[in-house]
Amino acid sequence: MHPMLHASKSQTVLIGEQNEELVRQWALRLLIDAQGYRLMFNNRNYFDDDLLVGLGIEVDDTADMTPRRLLRILRSEAKKQSPVPNLPTAFLGSNLKLLGDSLSMSTLEQEILGFLVIKEQDSHLANVVELFHQGRWAGVQRLVTMLSIALRYPRTLISQALNASTPLRQCGLVSPEGLHNGIELLDGLDDLLYFEENGPEALFRQNTLKLEPSELVPSDFEHIQPMYDRIYNYVRRAAAKGLTGVNILIYGEPGTGKTEWVRVLSEAMGLSLYEVKSSGPDGRPLPGDRRLAAFRMAQHMLASDKKSVMLFDEVEDVFNDRISSQYKACVNRVLESNQRPSFWLTNSHHTMDPAYIRRFDLVFEMPELCEKARLKIAKRILKGIQVREEWLVSLSKQKGVHAAHLSQAARVVQNSGYRKPERIEHEIDAILASLYQALGYREHNKLENVRTPYYNPVFSNTDFSLDRLTHGLKRSRLGRICLFGPPGTGKSGYATYLAQELDMLLITRKASDLLDKYLGGTEKALAQAFQDAQQHSGILLIDEADSFLTPRTQAKHSWEVSQVNELLVQMEQYEGILLMSTNYMEHLDSAALRRFDFKVRFNYLTSEQVWMIFNNHLGRSKQHHFSLADVNQCKPQLDKLQQLTPGDFATVERHHRVMGETLTPASLLAGLQREHDIKTSGQNRTIGFV
Repeated sequence: MHPMLHASKSQTVLIGEQNEELVRQWALRLLIDAQGYRLMFNNRNYFDDDLLVGLGIEVDDTADMTPRRLLRILRSEAKKQSPVPNLPTAFLGSNLKLLGDSLSMSTLEQEILGFLVIKEQDSHLANVVELFHQGRWAGVQRLVTMLSIALRYPRTLISQALNASTPLRQCGLVSPEGLHNGIELLDGLDDLLYFEENGPEALFRQNTLKLEPSELVPSDFEHIQPMYDRIYNYVRRAAAKGLTGVNILIYGEPGTGKTEWVRVLSEAMGLSLYEVKSSGPDGRPLPGDRRLAAFRMAQHMLASDKKSVMLFDEVEDVFNDRISSQYKACVNRVLESNQRPSFWLTNSHHTMDPAYIRRFDLVFEMPELCEKARLKIAKRILKGIQVREEWLVSLSKQKGVHAAHLSQAARVVQNSGYRKPERIEHEIDAILASLYQALGYREHNKLENVRTPYYNPVFSNTDFSLDRLTHGLKRSRLGRICLFGPPGTGKSGYATYLAQELDMLLITRKASDLLDKYLGGTEKALAQAFQDAQQHSGILLIDEADSFLTPRTQAKHSWEVSQVNELLVQMEQYEGILLMSTNYMEHLDSAALRRFDFKVRFNYLTSEQVWMIFNNHLGRSKQHHFSLADVNQCKPQLDKLQQLTPGDFATVERHHRVMGETLTPASLLAGLQREHDIKTSGQNRTIGFV
């Protein structure tokens, strides 16, 4: 329990006699001074004494009751009653005092809140207030008048206490939203303050959640160590000194570990982390303004706790256009005056007004966890579960694998009775795939570090030695290379081979990954691809480069020029190895061509290479004996196939594997013939009307 929220244990009653007297006092004031007594008669001048009975006022004869007579009776009852303070007793009184101390509420604000709570809980007071609604007394101003009369304060002071700048409104305890009542209480607030021994503590728990320490450790985020150190040093000292207006904005794609990182950081600083809830007690999502009010309330309650920090996730709820236009001044005040250091998280900062962003002390983007970190996390979470090392390595190569999701999958398989590693691995893969599909994640297996099976530079027919190129790149770790030529000639295969030889991560981006339907989206994706490669010190491969580097002179839209310009700028600034592949060299912008250090053509295989690969595949896939003559008799026919590629051999081999067929010299030749015929069938076709 928070120290500011301790309640007295001596409370033993919920409703005391003084509260009954207080209700009677307020009711009589409203009936007399606000002339509510006139509203107790209907249009036919019929009088119902139920309301008087509820207030403990007995009238012998009501048959000839008139407004004048009723007024005399009420005034007589009022003279008999000794005035009592406006602040209630019992749990409600102590809760109002606790809440007032925590939120810096004035005595008047506490009295107003007490009146509104009792109105919701006591039917007698509610019936009196209801008279004024029947008489078309409605709205905020009418309620202000009623409060002024019932509490005996000037009307101007009541209005000031309900002003938007007061704790009552800032913390969302009351809101001017009810067309009927004029002012509405926070849902459930009356029950908490009326019946709970420590209502403020219950209110705090209803709006905030104390987060448990993360399963991760600081070393899991060593890829952002400088930022970790910077925020650690700043927030730890700011929390200890009680500095106000300390705010950190963290943005990044889902699954990058923003919340986990804040939990790890908070634990390392020795601070308790409290998160503003995004849904109410009924499970329904809370609107942004309601969450912001809950944040301000929690800030007040934690003000004296120097061992606390706060977390506000999904801040787009607060900073979207609708909220920003209506609450801009309020949001600015929050960012300037919050008592405890706060972390604000969002998947995208683009919806935020730059004026807000400038008010944060530190802003940084949470990058994707690196492969090394993902492997460490996976090993820790899956410790004790029978999985293979190679599967863990494969899992760590998948972007977007979230520690919390992996923990969920681990819990499922641990309680499913599986024992074989293969089955456990399959189940975890299936669980994660289903979860990410439901969450709308795109599958990204773009970080590759696996050697293409059986790739050998000798099997590529290029106009520049791949061995020399590989040796040069290994030495310099720098270069912009364009790989061009027909499909299947080994461009992507060489990229993977190069990454393996240089022991570097291959980061692959295809056109489908980068092209975006929204204006500016493609440029952002291109910039992110280069940033990812720089961060991971990897090799960046952009496939289908012709999709981005079309000649600007042929552009029909301004965004086409913008895309080319963005890519050219990124190419110029990139300090690493960049590979761009295309099947259509003639479609590239001339300025882009000048920026490539090497332009390597991948041609169709020579006859010698075809014969070499043919024998290589038979040697690797041989399942029964066949004679050398069976192989040699295929060569004359192979020599006639002038447009074969390494990809054709891979296709034929996969066909045999799918069909469960044995690879023989004759079947391999037949498959290559088929692929060649498909490729060349339309090349000699003439136009019908010529």
